[in-house]
Amino acid sequence: MRKIQTQYKASQSRYLERLARASAETGVNARNEANMLANRFGLSQKKRNASEYAGIASYLLSHYSSEMAYFIAVEINELFEPQLGYPPIGQIMVAMEKQESEDAACWIGCAIYNFPRAETAQLAFDVIKSPIMRSLVQAYLAKEDKELAEYITSSEILSSPPTAEIVSRTKVKHQPNLSDGIERMPRRLTDAERKGDRLFLHLQVVSSVLLLFSPVLGGVLGGWTGAAIGLLIGWVTRAWMQHSMGLRGSKPNDGFFIRMKERANGARLGVLEALIEKVRQRSFTKEQCVAITRAWDETREQLERTTSVEQKRELMNTFDEQIKRISYGQDG
Repeated sequence: MRKIQTQYKASQSRYLERLARASAETGVNARNEANMLANRFGLSQKKRNASEYAGIASYLLSHYSSEMAYFIAVEINELFEPQLGYPPIGQIMVAMEKQESEDAACWIGCAIYNFPRAETAQLAFDVIKSPIMRSLVQAYLAKEDKELAEYITSSEILSSPPTAEIVSRTKVKHQPNLSDGIERMPRRLTDAERKGDRLFLHLQVVSSVLLLFSPVLGGVLGGWTGAAIGLLIGWVTRAWMQHSMGLRGSKPNDGFFIRMKERANGARLGVLEALIEKVRQRSFTKEQCVAITRAWDETREQLERTTSVEQKRELMNTFDEQIKRISYGQDG
């Protein structure tokens, strides 16, 4: 896996270099072009539907290189997501898929290269439903790196239901807005929910830093004995923090549903889990946990009974939408 990630980063660097050259050679100001397209196509009034973005997708492909077209789409997303209430780049990507052309495949390839990790790129590719576009995008990726292309376009991602599909919102490096820009969300997250998500992430980072820092501090204060004691303290602290946050198992997706099942069965909130939900100003009720657990069990049973990749994808999309509806509802 480390080799694949290294190859992915190398291909990503080459893509960014091409993007920088294209911008320098053409002298095109992506932000100005994004504003021009927004005015030309009345973007501020568009509904969350890919058909509304067909004209923008066609214009981008016919007037710019694929790299520059993607860069402009990112600017559109940065400028208008707050106003629209959803990430327009996701709708542009779906509209690009329906173009079923090599230029559109290159555009989607640029989007895939703009994710932070190869596993996320694999998930993004799996969202493409058109067999023609899947083939074209695979061919585009293979021109860069055949082995990497085979990994990204494989179906390994089907082994477990995804709880999130991420839309890239980056110009040069990934700058995620936690839990935002996710497909099939019933609504935008509130500011409190975003703060809670950031706290959850920061606590995970702190738990890992403590595991590394404690033996170092112990070694400085007490030599090898102190380092051993520090390692033990760091390990225990990290284990407590992660358990207190509600983290279960080795896989985040499965861990979420394991924890939901525990709470459905009456488990008490961990100290940090309660703190996070207090900051988010929205706690999972027992009824929600029961509904999520039931949906998880039913979907796993259905996935085991089918061998069709397309049916599995439809089941997972339906499942994903159901979980988000149970978790977030229609309003904040």
